[in-house]
Amino acid sequence: MGRGGARGEMPLLLVTTVLLIAVVPGDRLPFLRGPAPYPPEWQWEYRNEPTSGHFLPALAAGSALLLLLAASGSRAARRHPRLTATLMLAGASGLGPALQLGLLDLEPGRALPTLFARAVYRTGSSFYTLAVSDEAHDPVEFLRRHADLLPRLQKTAKHAATHPPGPVLYYRALLGLCESSAPVRKLVLAAADMEPVNPHRPRPSHSPAGRAAAVLGGALIAVLCAGVAWPLAWWAHSLGCDPLAAARVGVLWNLVPGPLLVLPMFDQVLALPVAVAAAALAAAVSRGDARPVRWPLVLLAGVAGGVALFFSYGAPAFLAISGLAAIAPALSRRRTSSRSTVTTALLAAAVSAIVFLLPAAFGHHPLVSARTALAIHRDAYTLPRSYPLWLFFNLLDLALFVGVPLALLLALRSVRSGSKVWSGGKYAAGDLLRLAVAAGLALLLFSGQTRGEVGRIWIPLMPAMLMGALMPSDPSREEAFGVGESLAVGAMLLTLALVFRTWWRIP
Repeated sequence: MGRGGARGEMPLLLVTTVLLIAVVPGDRLPFLRGPAPYPPEWQWEYRNEPTSGHFLPALAAGSALLLLLAASGSRAARRHPRLTATLMLAGASGLGPALQLGLLDLEPGRALPTLFARAVYRTGSSFYTLAVSDEAHDPVEFLRRHADLLPRLQKTAKHAATHPPGPVLYYRALLGLCESSAPVRKLVLAAADMEPVNPHRPRPSHSPAGRAAAVLGGALIAVLCAGVAWPLAWWAHSLGCDPLAAARVGVLWNLVPGPLLVLPMFDQVLALPVAVAAAALAAAVSRGDARPVRWPLVLLAGVAGGVALFFSYGAPAFLAISGLAAIAPALSRRRTSSRSTVTTALLAAAVSAIVFLLPAAFGHHPLVSARTALAIHRDAYTLPRSYPLWLFFNLLDLALFVGVPLALLLALRSVRSGSKVWSGGKYAAGDLLRLAVAAGLALLLFSGQTRGEVGRIWIPLMPAMLMGALMPSDPSREEAFGVGESLAVGAMLLTLALVFRTWWRIP
């Protein structure tokens, strides 16, 4: 999509965003938050009490990200595109976590105390709760017993009961670091302005090291989430975008409402290995010929996929959709060997499976754990909820949290790309990427496996959605998303994130 097409879409994006901003305050359209509270359905809670009013940190970080987008159009940036792109991505990697914490600073408890409270909250996220318990004291023993522990965890740590061991071991590793390193422990607690022990509610499980690990774990999640900018830029560059256009895609990731608002959730972390796997696959098939398999890229994609599987049993769907989006553009080239492209994808999937099964060497039973956890999730969160109801509300929730401007761009451009392919017209890499993302989302939606809260749960799919929304049909020949368009969309995304944080209780 060239500059003219993008500009023609901007009025619709702007009008839709303004209308949404107008109806969220006062809860004028309550159905936007979901059909019903949990249990058994889902609904984001409308905020009854005011926010803290500390808008300056979020506005400063968000404005700085917009300035990075603006700087990409300067004369100096065009003279040194690669250096500028690297600096933009480095800046986004720092400003992204700052914006996440700035939005969290709007909560009455302020940013870091709220981060701590959410990390240790047993009902909202039980990974830390299990990590500091006796069950996870010995990580190897925890791996061995994981499958047997899951049924009991359904009542005491329900989120951990539906996940692989990765999130629990993440906090366990940070707890070990904070226990063994007094300087790290003191530095984290000092930065969070927290006492080593809560004088009002002392808990044995909240030792000084545990309190530091909770804060450090939450902050690291923000950093890992912001790091998705790098593989996104790599992916865009593999499709033919120039370095500055590719960097703009990466910067815009750090303005998408969903990843900004749910800190500290592992859905944010999962987006990184899924994006790395997709970017590596895209680079591996970017030559469009039948040359030998590019093993370093295949191994990177496979290892990243294996890491994703160790953190979420939903990762296979995210990896499949993102991986299809990564290899689909290669099929638009006349010199492409379909066999070579498919072989590359299958080899990466095999490496992912091997990495996922590696903990079996320590006595873990990954397949048994997966079956048990998925059965718990189906019984607790899927079957009690209405399938037809969530066909609509999942789509609505996803559009709101990926950002209405991006959702509309993806929808409009997918229709145009589909009409090209259907009519036998001239289509290119960006068209096939878009259609792969749209088809994957449709299949996942109609499968009914997720019913509610997809604005958080499907965050790992949002990098692929961002690519589908922003890529022109042929990035190597058409002008990719320009400075003006990226600034406009970025400003709309930032405004939506601020409005959602102000009026809705997320997560």
